[in-house]
Amino acid sequence: MKKKTKSLLIKVVLLLIFAAGIFFGGKSILYWMVENRVVKDIVEEEEKRLVKEEDITYLDPEIKRDNFYTVGWLIVDGTKINYPVVRYIDNDYYLNHDFKNQDNSAGWIFMDYQNKLDDDNLVIYGHHRQDGSMFGSIDNLFSKKDDENIEISLITTDEIITYKVFSVYKTTKDDDYITRNFDNFNKKVKELQEKSEVEFNQDVSKTSQIITLSTCHDNNVDRIVVHGYKN
Repeated sequence: MKKKTKSLLIKVVLLLIFAAGIFFGGKSILYWMVENRVVKDIVEEEEKRLVKEEDITYLDPEIKRDNFYTVGWLIVDGTKINYPVVRYIDNDYYLNHDFKNQDNSAGWIFMDYQNKLDDDNLVIYGHHRQDGSMFGSIDNLFSKKDDENIEISLITTDEIITYKVFSVYKTTKDDDYITRNFDNFNKKVKELQEKSEVEFNQDVSKTSQIITLSTCHDNNVDRIVVHGYKN
């Protein structure tokens, strides 16, 4: 009798553990879906700030009323990347806050807080989301072997700055790819090109600036890095 009681107790405990797993797992999925919906709504709302007049496209300065820290709008060919970019006083805040400064595990796309728009290397970060949002679709660039003209566009209130992708690779977070200004710019750009896991055949010798996109990879320790050079 005691054995039956003990066996029943074990089954009840296991059932409760299983039920708890389903409950909390379902709750996590629900949060994920809600946060993703919030991100999509924000992008749809803010896209009206991208003004297209004849052959000119620029970002309406009014967007700063929605978020004072906005520095531009980022679009990357061959991916789902299409977001306003912010720059805060540190590189932590927008890891878990959205464009409206609300708590959100999706975070937002943000430029390195130390960057100035005339630096050698503009560094932009974003989470690698499984649903492809933020920088989750950046992996697509690894398959662009036959496309030599993948463009990254950074649209500011004054102009569109276009960059051509010349390097895509995986590395560690301790790599020096986020350096803002290089002692020998041309030499460093060539080194970054040689790291690429895709052959883009781009001539980077005459560029004056590069842009770097950085996101986590799988284990949350390594990084996926994309470099583009200014035309």
